[in-house]
Amino acid sequence: MDVTNLFIERRLELYSQPGFFAAIGPNSIPINPYSLGVEGIGPYINAVIVMNFVAILSSRVRSMVRDDDGRFQLQRWTRALALLLALGQAYGWTVLGQNVGALPGAMDWSSRLLTCLALTGGTAVMILIAGALDEYGLGFGYGAWILYGLGYLASEMHRLAGYLSTAPSIEALYLPLLLWAIFTIGVTAAAVAVLLAVRRLKIERKTLELRLMTPGVARPPEIASSLMFFPVIVANYNVQNNAAQWFVANWGLLGPSPWLDVAYGVIEGGFILTFAVFIAQIDHWMLPVTPEARRQAPRLALLGGGFLVLATVGVPVAAHLVMRSLGTIISVSGFDVVLVTALVLIVVRAIEGHRAAAPLGATPFGIP
Repeated sequence: MDVTNLFIERRLELYSQPGFFAAIGPNSIPINPYSLGVEGIGPYINAVIVMNFVAILSSRVRSMVRDDDGRFQLQRWTRALALLLALGQAYGWTVLGQNVGALPGAMDWSSRLLTCLALTGGTAVMILIAGALDEYGLGFGYGAWILYGLGYLASEMHRLAGYLSTAPSIEALYLPLLLWAIFTIGVTAAAVAVLLAVRRLKIERKTLELRLMTPGVARPPEIASSLMFFPVIVANYNVQNNAAQWFVANWGLLGPSPWLDVAYGVIEGGFILTFAVFIAQIDHWMLPVTPEARRQAPRLALLGGGFLVLATVGVPVAAHLVMRSLGTIISVSGFDVVLVTALVLIVVRAIEGHRAAAPLGATPFGIP
């Protein structure tokens, strides 16, 4: 293939500069530069969540969930949707690459299509690996989520290694690293306690266990973050507009504008709580549970959603303020910690042969 000097220079220019794109590009994971798996398993995760909501509106889809053949067909539709989402995300990647100078400003349709297909192919490979992990490995139906969690874990470890490598001295990192460990271990311990917490109900002389985390740990934060990021996507298509540039630079949980940071945290926390209750209601509506158990779902979801708000919004802000006071910021992502902890618990309990009446993810789609 004929690779021009301009193309190489622009790629080097992209990855040598700090900024938003470098943080989400292939160099955000050290073993993944120039890989086809840039988009990873993310589009498939989004497709699973979307199909979960499709089941709400379609009685036919709900009936498919209840038998093996129906679940197999639903899985095929989910994978097809994942490839479409990956293709759309790849198109957005090319537009973003053009905006930051990574790709030529004038790309013909064939060059753009080739790039999009290459990125989509990477996601297709990840879907196949997730399926193989479920069938031949230790996926237990959570193969895609395990790969998703591993991606988060790799990114966190890479960022931590970056902080360690750029520290002015080992002594200067002792206290920040200790505090980072305290925050991380604290969130992990709290996650284990909340994920294993149950509410026992006596119904017709039988004991029914309902998990505190009835909405799961992935769906409320994932949907909330997608909604919070949507305005940035729109603003990125108006890079010449000064107001749009200001919005992109300031919109975030830990941005330069304190008042906007507070607004962001309040809105995101509200979304997480709302979707936690909404999702728990949906799951208990789809599953065959008693009316008394269904009435408990909103209360449990509110408690579980409150923990997710604390881990996703509260912990990162608290860690950031504490680390900044020491002059060294080592980020802590509570959502990553909770998601990885949930997946570890799922796998360990499955290896032990545990088959709870109320699994960690109550949804029939197997979402943790």
